[in-house]
Amino acid sequence: MSDALNHGSNSPLAGRRIEVIAPSGGHLSLADFDQARAWFESRGAQLICEVPRSGWQRFSAPDEDRLAAIHRAARRAPAVDAVMIARGGYGLSRLIDRIDWPLVAESITQGTRWVGLSDFTAFQMALLAKTGATSYAGPTFAGDFSGEGPAQFTHDQFMSLFGPGSTPVRWRFASARRALDLQGTLWGGNLAMVTSLVGTPWLPSIDNGLLFLEDIGEHPYRVERMLHQLFHAGILGRQQALILGEFSGWKLAPHDRGYGFEAMLDYWRTRIDIPIVTGLPFGHGEAKALLAVGEPYRLRIEAGFALLERLTRQR
Repeated sequence: MSDALNHGSNSPLAGRRIEVIAPSGGHLSLADFDQARAWFESRGAQLICEVPRSGWQRFSAPDEDRLAAIHRAARRAPAVDAVMIARGGYGLSRLIDRIDWPLVAESITQGTRWVGLSDFTAFQMALLAKTGATSYAGPTFAGDFSGEGPAQFTHDQFMSLFGPGSTPVRWRFASARRALDLQGTLWGGNLAMVTSLVGTPWLPSIDNGLLFLEDIGEHPYRVERMLHQLFHAGILGRQQALILGEFSGWKLAPHDRGYGFEAMLDYWRTRIDIPIVTGLPFGHGEAKALLAVGEPYRLRIEAGFALLERLTRQR
C-alpha cells in the first residue's frame, strides 16, 4: 500500500482542493467513502464532498441532481484542482446529452482535472468528441483510497496529476514478436461504454490513435462481440494499436471447451493488422495507471517490456 509517511505538508496533496462527485452509481459502502475522505484529509487535501449519503434507485441521486453536481464542480474552476468520481456504476448515459460541455472544457482550461474510469468513460468520450479537452482515466475516490489506501503503483501514478509532468507507464510484455515504436492520440477506457457510444455524437473520431480498453464481468465472447462492433464500424482499423488493460470478474463455462481470453485474442490477431498489446496496468483491479485521455502518447515495446509515455501536444 501507499507510503504511510506521506502525510500532511509532505504530501503532493497538501493544499489541493478536490471535489468529489457521484455522476453514476450510489455508494456501495459508506465506510469506504469515509475512509477515503480520511485518507485525503490526513494528507492535507481540502475536499468538497456533496455526495448524497443515501442513493436514489441504483443511482447516487436523481438525474437532475447528478447533472447539477457536474455543472457545479465545473463552475468552481479555477478554485478546484481536481474532480474525482466517488465510484462508477451506471448513469452517465442518461446525462451526456444535457451536460454543458463548453463549461466543462473551460474548467479544464482553468486548471481543473477530471479523473475517473468505468462508467465515467462516457463522460470522457463525449468531452473529447465535443471539445477536444483532456480528462484523466484513473482511480476512483472510494474504490481506491479506502482501507489502507491505494496500491503503491496507483498512488504514484495518481500523485503525478499534481506534479510537473506525467509518469510513464511501464509493464512486462514478453509476447511481442517485434519491437514497436508508435505515436498517436491515447483514447478509450471501458469497453462496454465505448461500444455503447458507437453511432452517436458522443464517440470521438480518432485516426491513428492508441486505443486502450478494459472491462469487468464480461466473458471473453462478450469482449469479442464488442470488439466486432468496433471492427465493423471501422474504428479498430483506423488505430495504430489496441492496448488492453485488465479484464476481470468473469469465469469460463463448461461448454467453452478451450475458448477463453487467450483464444479470443488469438482470433483477433488473425482479423486485424494492428498490434494488440496486453497487460496495461489499468482497469477494475488495484493497479491503475493515470492516463491523459485525448493527449498524444508514445508506445514502445522492446526487451520484453512496454512503455507508454505522454508527449507534449503541439499547440
